[in-house]
Amino acid sequence: MGVRLNRSPSTISYELSRCQPYQAELAQTDAEYKRSRCGRKTKLSDELKQKILNHLRLSWSPGMIAHEFKLATKSIYNWLNQGRIGFSLNDLPEHGVRQRRNVDQRSKYNQSLGRSIEQRPMMINQRNRIGDFELDTVVGPRGHSKAVLLTLIDRKSRFLWAYRLKDRTTATVNEALTKFLTTFNGPVHSFTVDRGTEFSGLVSLESQYGIKTYYCHAYTPAERGSNERFNRNLRYFYPKGTRFEHISAQDLTTTLLQINQRPLKILDWQTPYQVMLTNLSKNSD
Repeated sequence: MGVRLNRSPSTISYELSRCQPYQAELAQTDAEYKRSRCGRKTKLSDELKQKILNHLRLSWSPGMIAHEFKLATKSIYNWLNQGRIGFSLNDLPEHGVRQRRNVDQRSKYNQSLGRSIEQRPMMINQRNRIGDFELDTVVGPRGHSKAVLLTLIDRKSRFLWAYRLKDRTTATVNEALTKFLTTFNGPVHSFTVDRGTEFSGLVSLESQYGIKTYYCHAYTPAERGSNERFNRNLRYFYPKGTRFEHISAQDLTTTLLQINQRPLKILDWQTPYQVMLTNLSKNSD
């Protein structure tokens, strides 16, 4: 029979053993059933699915979740594409094509004044210590709200602070920074800012607190790359058009906790909170 069908004797024996007495239709059904169950078994248990969903709702990226649970990032994206997790790809942080930035319409601080970022020392550029901060403001809807968020991010730890301000005048910004400087339990060596006029009064804080301020070149947000990136993280929670006077202090605190407690690949999968805490502990020894 094997010679006639051009099959090995073992193949014929295996086929005949599928069912006794042998029936071709039953054997075919059995073969199709076994084929449908072959291949790698999925790791996506109900428990794992719920854990992934919980972390997605905390604005973790698939890459962060993959590292946390020892999964492949591609697997998480596959499950999302297949609709097996119950979370839309459109709701992921920074999903889709980044929109072109609007032209900054703020008045610019005179470029001939202030210390240029070109003078910033290598110690700061290489992120070797905590206490070097990038600053910016996140605005509400133009023409409808003056309230803004003042954001500060430590260059080494990527730890983010944000203060809700009634406006972005020099006086209001300096008042918030004075509050930060008198409450932060760590060193503050420098500020890196853009040339918006709200930062034109930092010279008074320099002399009072011994801080050096470095001004970026005009229209070069990449010179404050960490700040720009984390401002986008804030925009996930507060989309463009958000009126910040309607955001409570508790809501802002909760948002910052979520952002600062996410593990980052650039920090070897530590969180900004962990890196900041470790470095503050070293400084206190």
